[in-house]
Amino acid sequence: MSDYSFETIEQMLLKCVLEGGEPELGFRLRGAEYMIIAYADRCSFQRCADEAGANASGERYFATLRELYGAPQIDGRSLKELWSETDEFYCFDFEL
Repeated sequence: MSDYSFETIEQMLLKCVLEGGEPELGFRLRGAEYMIIAYADRCSFQRCADEAGANASGERYFATLRELYGAPQIDGRSLKELWSETDEFYCFDFEL
């Protein structure tokens, strides 16, 4: 079960962007590692490579974090549907 709501994560990422940053948020979901990067004008989402260097998805771009949250992702399901299963969050731009 996720320790953070998407709304909390969204606020933290947007605060970093307003302060001039490009925060990179990593987390685990169903045994895979994912990353969200927030920019001033968009955000990106990707599945990271596993320990063998395989299964990376490449970046997908979205206009907003809300759009990313609701859009079908790599496996066809949205983060909105799966968020309760996320864990092991990390971000060097703010404390979790």
